[in-house]
Amino acid sequence: MGVLYPRLLAEQARTLHELYRTLEIAELSRRHSTSHDSSIFAAIGGDRARVEDLAALRAGVVQLAAEYGFPGESTRDARREFDLRIAEFLHSGMQMVPAEAAAGDVWAFLALVLLPDVSYWRYPRPPGDRVLATDITRHVFGRLWWRAQLVYSNDDQVPYEALGVLGEAAFDQIYARRKALGASPHLVKAILRTWTSLDLAELDERDVLRGFLQRLLRLSPFVVFDALEPVTLDLELRVVALETIGAIRADRPTF
Repeated sequence: MGVLYPRLLAEQARTLHELYRTLEIAELSRRHSTSHDSSIFAAIGGDRARVEDLAALRAGVVQLAAEYGFPGESTRDARREFDLRIAEFLHSGMQMVPAEAAAGDVWAFLALVLLPDVSYWRYPRPPGDRVLATDITRHVFGRLWWRAQLVYSNDDQVPYEALGVLGEAAFDQIYARRKALGASPHLVKAILRTWTSLDLAELDERDVLRGFLQRLLRLSPFVVFDALEPVTLDLELRVVALETIGAIRADRPTF
């Protein structure tokens, strides 16, 4: 059983977002809290996070954010690096099970109650889904926990090393297909292993990944990827990847 976190329901979350998107970071820092009058917990599934747990979680995130410019300006590269660090920090420290992490209300609480200043620093004047978690794949924190969940490997010396294999946009292509592909850590880790072994010289990586995933989707009704041993799965995926690369090169105009 994992830790249960407070949940901020949709109506209260939208109200806070409409206000917070107009406020300065310093004001948002003053408004952070470890509780909200309208927050609730899931009835079962684990132990509730204590106030001191939430305070420690906030302190850790703020400390990491400060390394990348918070509360001031930062570069795009700095924020990408911040995302990787936060993904590992949240996944390793929150002790959440996937069922709890699938609840958008949990991430809305983190973004709007516990960490509003960091949320709106990372995404100034963001669209709602970045903080409301109407789509967890775009949420400022939720998307990072799931990214870490899908690449984490307890057998590796560096369990989160694969976090940096793909950028956010590329990883989103995998997670957007989560019903068939992106919900399986076993398959996602195999995709990443295959990806790092490919020679993509002079090719658009986005096109290759898109074609690769489309081919896997067509295979998914016929192949139970999770039932394959890692070596067998890697061989299967490499064949699909090489077929994709071959098809893209064949379609390129020749002069």
